[in-house]
Amino acid sequence: GGAKKTVVLNVVALTKEYLSEEDTPNMWKFTDGGGDAVNVMPPLPAVTCVSQTTYLTGVNPSEHGVTANGHYDEELKQIVNWHQSAGNVKAERLYTKLKKADPNATVFVHTWWHSMYDEDIDYYVTVRPEYRSNGKKFPNSYTKPHSMRDQLHEKFGKYPLHRFWGPLTSIESSRWIANTAMEVDKMHDPTLTMIYLPHLDYSLQKYGTDKSMKHVKEDLKEIDEVVGDLVSYYQGKEAEVVILSEYGISPVTRAVDINRVLRKAGHISVIRERGGETLDYGASRAFATAEHQVAHVHVNDKTTLEDVKKLLLGVDGIAKVLSANEMDETYYAGRCGDLLCVAEPDSWFTYYFWEEEKMAPDYAHCVDIHTKPGYDPTEMFLRFDKPIQLFGVIHLIFKAVLSQLVGIRTLVDATPTDRASEIRGSHGTLPTEEQYMPLLSNRTIRELVGHDKSAPVPATDVCSLLMKVFLEADRLKKL
Repeated sequence: GGAKKTVVLNVVALTKEYLSEEDTPNMWKFTDGGGDAVNVMPPLPAVTCVSQTTYLTGVNPSEHGVTANGHYDEELKQIVNWHQSAGNVKAERLYTKLKKADPNATVFVHTWWHSMYDEDIDYYVTVRPEYRSNGKKFPNSYTKPHSMRDQLHEKFGKYPLHRFWGPLTSIESSRWIANTAMEVDKMHDPTLTMIYLPHLDYSLQKYGTDKSMKHVKEDLKEIDEVVGDLVSYYQGKEAEVVILSEYGISPVTRAVDINRVLRKAGHISVIRERGGETLDYGASRAFATAEHQVAHVHVNDKTTLEDVKKLLLGVDGIAKVLSANEMDETYYAGRCGDLLCVAEPDSWFTYYFWEEEKMAPDYAHCVDIHTKPGYDPTEMFLRFDKPIQLFGVIHLIFKAVLSQLVGIRTLVDATPTDRASEIRGSHGTLPTEEQYMPLLSNRTIRELVGHDKSAPVPATDVCSLLMKVFLEADRLKKL
């Protein structure tokens, strides 16, 4: 027989720690109280694109080439963040493997990264805002086939971009993804469906990871409802369901301004422009691209490499500074820094490089994931805090109306640059405690991994385990 109809639900940041009858009744039932779930040891760095690509290829970043959610292009001397093209991935993925095993199988991918222009993906939906020449940004999506976009927008509205990332994130984005995924299933009945559900990612980073906290309980209930609807829909279609997560989020209390450290030591070169300063990548002796709890440090002047390493090893909050020959399974030439910094478990890296607040570039105060030399979780906060919060919000709404509705160019500068110390959750390092490990769950998990489930499954094993689910799930259950 061919591959069994299967759906993989990527519930970002879900760990066994968050499964309970009270807060996640649907996932509790699906995982048999956690009994049908195993911990996974994510790759280094444990961030979205790296985890997803490692799961899908069954090989490490050193072979598949995805070493972060973006990289510094050494030829162009530019940062390339959050690009969608499948060309980013340098190894064969699950989709190709599945079609080799069953040439009649079809594949649908919803919002997993690096999926655009992959000929083995038959149906595809992802978030893709429109950036107009007049500076305006509009919510939009990209689909394969193109005609599917308008059908989905007509029925469900446009991709709720501002609920997907920024200060207004909510369950709405994961709900839209779930609804449109079920709609595509009704249209095309794909063999394999991959769905990305980001909701838990937000509050755990903003406010903290303790499962007894009000916001955590609320978010768990909200995502559990969405997952419950998906499980019930796909089980109704007699599909095999897999729940997977990319990483767990661990508590942090310290932000490490790695580029400010490099600047103080004279390694960073800046240009006065964009209302402040910008980082001149090509002219800097060394600079860092920050990625949650890891940072790739690019050293243009190789004679300073050992000095830079020594400097960074002395910084509070940095646990390890790895040279290229120490990065092992993470190193891929042209996609890594000369050094890879790994934070202490309670720390994470900012991308900030300016020394005076007034010299922050215009993009620092915006949700601008493609321009910043690193990840900025403070994009989830609003710049104006109490007591002027109300005035600040009105000011921002006014600017948003001017920009989006009236078409007047203005900067919607909602992001603070002085609240990094308030971030309470992060990821990227290899977890040492089970409660921060991502999970993999399916009804055949005991048969798949054997009865000793104490050791975490390596991220590189996930691909072959998923292949077994497609091809052997029913047989495994009968054993």
